[in-house]
Amino acid sequence: MVPMNSTRNNGSCHLSADDGQLEPMLIELLPDGSETGRRITLESDVTEVGSEWWGGLQLAGLRPRHCVIANTEGIVTLTPSSRDSDIYVNGQRIYETTMLQHGAIIRFGRTHYFRFSQRNSPTGNRTFNEREVIDSPTTTGGGMSKSGSIIQSPPLSPAHDDSTRAIRPDSILPATLELPEVGEDAFLSLVVVNISPATLHFKLSPTYAIYLSARYRATTHFRPDATPHERAHLLSAFLIRVAHLMMQTVQDRNTDANSLAFWMANSSELLHFLKSDRQIGAFSVDAQDILAEVVQLSFRHLVTCIQGEISNLVGHFFLERDEDDENATSPMIGVLGSTMTLLRRSRVNAALTIQLFSQVFHFVNMAVFNKLIGMDGRNYCSRTWGNRLRRRINRIETWAEKQGLELAADCHLVRIIQATHLLQAMKNTAEEVSTAASSCFKLNSMQLRCLLMKYQYDSDEAPISPEILENVVRVAESTVDDVIRGDGRHIRVEEEPLLGLAFLLPEDGYSCDIVRGIPTGLVEFLSPLSPVCRLTPNTNAAGYWTIFFHDPMRSPRYSYFI
Repeated sequence: MVPMNSTRNNGSCHLSADDGQLEPMLIELLPDGSETGRRITLESDVTEVGSEWWGGLQLAGLRPRHCVIANTEGIVTLTPSSRDSDIYVNGQRIYETTMLQHGAIIRFGRTHYFRFSQRNSPTGNRTFNEREVIDSPTTTGGGMSKSGSIIQSPPLSPAHDDSTRAIRPDSILPATLELPEVGEDAFLSLVVVNISPATLHFKLSPTYAIYLSARYRATTHFRPDATPHERAHLLSAFLIRVAHLMMQTVQDRNTDANSLAFWMANSSELLHFLKSDRQIGAFSVDAQDILAEVVQLSFRHLVTCIQGEISNLVGHFFLERDEDDENATSPMIGVLGSTMTLLRRSRVNAALTIQLFSQVFHFVNMAVFNKLIGMDGRNYCSRTWGNRLRRRINRIETWAEKQGLELAADCHLVRIIQATHLLQAMKNTAEEVSTAASSCFKLNSMQLRCLLMKYQYDSDEAPISPEILENVVRVAESTVDDVIRGDGRHIRVEEEPLLGLAFLLPEDGYSCDIVRGIPTGLVEFLSPLSPVCRLTPNTNAAGYWTIFFHDPMRSPRYSYFI
């Protein structure tokens, strides 16, 4: 690299620390926006930028000839040498010749940042607003407005200082939460360790409080004496501690459905905040990994809790009399209803709700199907029980449809539904048996054989011949069984208790897309901590919580599919 205050005779790039020059120049920046003190004067003609020395600006990690900067009678342009040249101007990637304006932030590759400075520019000087940040995965810096609001901004040009900044409403969060290190233990005790979900008006208060505190700690107002590297390390350690405390809380309360739903909602929301934040995201990778485990662990424990309740109610589903349909299903529907109420009250993401009910419906399917085929020693394979169970399953489907869960119910109750259809159908001829069996495309060959061999015939029914039964089984072996084996599963008579469905973290549908301003209940939640942290509403804010996201203006989506 060329030393400062030296000039190459064979090049157009003059590196200088002299601020008195009138020529346009590049001012090198650190990732946090502060200046390194290095100036690259752009003299007339062309300055080449790349990883090899061509008499211009040599920077490691770029293409050999990355781009050229042309200074023609005071008009300075930047031209990529190819479409593969990684160049950003004010956060926007460029692919063709771009005129540089005074104050523009330029990024070459992933790590080289410069501010373009041109006094008496023929195109006119311009002032940055607060939304123009350095687009860097390692940015930690920022500032705070006079009202105490956290903002992210590039270093201002020498002609401007803090007194001339105009704070745009869409550049600040609805509130600022100042959390000094001395108050960290008390803060985390309140928002994670000793929290009582039932007492909270706004169930996602921990998420919003932690995110606000993280944004504060990403600014120079937290530990102003710290270097950007030190501040980044402190922020990372803080978020890792938060994630570990959430994990421990879920493990300690793994049989408490209310707590599990609460922490599943908060851990998934906080994970979304951290992943989406374009500055904090890079410093919270370890915390994100832990939070992803917390979401899945709380999900798994909550499913286990609900399955335990349903297991105790399967016997009710098999009450003998037809007039007992309501009594047979009401307890199970009550469990489903209370689960949905809990998830909605906890503000669990809709996609997680659907995944959870997919597991629950599968468990209902498994428990009822296995009892139907006599896994407990009794045989229920008859037309009477087929009709009875179909009516009762239909009551669950009706409930699911009212909740918007009809797709999940149809998908995961399918085997018990098809089994009851087979028991109900007429089976007096080979054609009737074949037609009934063909509609049971989710039942494998062993399940079809079991249902038909155990079938108890009514007085008006003729027994199915062994030849017809074997024909039906062979068809299932060549169709359904092949699909099951192709998925790596075994052919079994009984349904498995676990649903082989990968757990997926939702990408959208989170509260931050719709919450505006300070949520009702957040101030009340933090009031006991007023001696150790301070929540300050930002009255000038537009009210959005996504302003620091990679795509802050994206439209929320709420459609999910099984």
